[in-house]
Amino acid sequence: MVKKKILGYVRKKDWSDDRSFVDRGLISMYDSYRQFRQWLKKIDDPNYSRAFLRAKNFKRSLAGKKYKFVSIDQATTWTNEWIKTFPEQYDLIVGVPRSGMLIASIVALRLGKGLTTPDLLLEGQYWHSNRAGARLPIDQFKKILLIDDALDKGRAMAKAKDIVLNANPNCSITCASLIVREKTRHLADLYHITMEPPRTYEWNLMHRKIASYAGRGILAVDMDGVLCANPPKGADDDEAWYLEWLENANPYLIPGFEIDVILTSRLEKYRGQTENWLRKHQVRYKELHMWDVPDKSMRKGFAKYKSNALLSIKPDMYWESDWELSQKIWDQTRIPTLCIDEMTMLS
Repeated sequence: MVKKKILGYVRKKDWSDDRSFVDRGLISMYDSYRQFRQWLKKIDDPNYSRAFLRAKNFKRSLAGKKYKFVSIDQATTWTNEWIKTFPEQYDLIVGVPRSGMLIASIVALRLGKGLTTPDLLLEGQYWHSNRAGARLPIDQFKKILLIDDALDKGRAMAKAKDIVLNANPNCSITCASLIVREKTRHLADLYHITMEPPRTYEWNLMHRKIASYAGRGILAVDMDGVLCANPPKGADDDEAWYLEWLENANPYLIPGFEIDVILTSRLEKYRGQTENWLRKHQVRYKELHMWDVPDKSMRKGFAKYKSNALLSIKPDMYWESDWELSQKIWDQTRIPTLCIDEMTMLS
């Protein structure tokens, strides 16, 4: 808070004659700091880049803005722990689409209750087990648990609550969120974890780009093992098989947004096949970085190659498939690295 006030004060100042000596000094120091950071960011030298990225990581740590990542496994564990603390039984579970449905589904299955969304409830529809007996009219549900995965500003929860009340005016609604922020936890009747941004959830990876606080920043991703499956064992040593695989590799994680940089260990000579595959599977991206050596036998030091490339790119986050490579990249660059194989963030 103090830092924000200082920066706000300095940014509002100008060089008019009525500014004090202290004002001018603050402005000069701040401008020099910004210019130095921009110079470090642009310079394409591994040592300077490493210094810039380590300083950036240190700044995140001091500001309490290190990346937090929540996997589906972790969310499931938390939800099962959370259910045990519920103060009462509920007649129906309503999930706030889309992300809230993951948590709501776990709760409904564990408690053996019906499950629906606000809009479906308005239409008188919900899912229930055939073993649960006769299907009840909506107005028979007196206690409704309205669940979202996370509560940031509370607008989605408030809108969902209004819809539920329109569908069943006489019900009692308990608003619940697995994850809340300190400043929004008062908006939830029930919550389990308090976690501040920046946060990344596994169930949001494909449809929401999160590379820095507030969703801005540069995202770089690996190709094999992320966008597509890894090549089958032995294909790398058989050129005909490898070329066929390049054209027909199974897609894996294809984001619904534009990727800033794809960084792959594939050779530059396979750019045509790679671009064809990306076009075929409608992968949107700005840049494609490939290993510029003549032969696969010359690919030595995968971690060094990727780390040096990332030191030049300076992304805010990188997705790597392999756990060992993820650890080495993080150690050498201090770029927050999400290991897809382990669904673990190094930050």
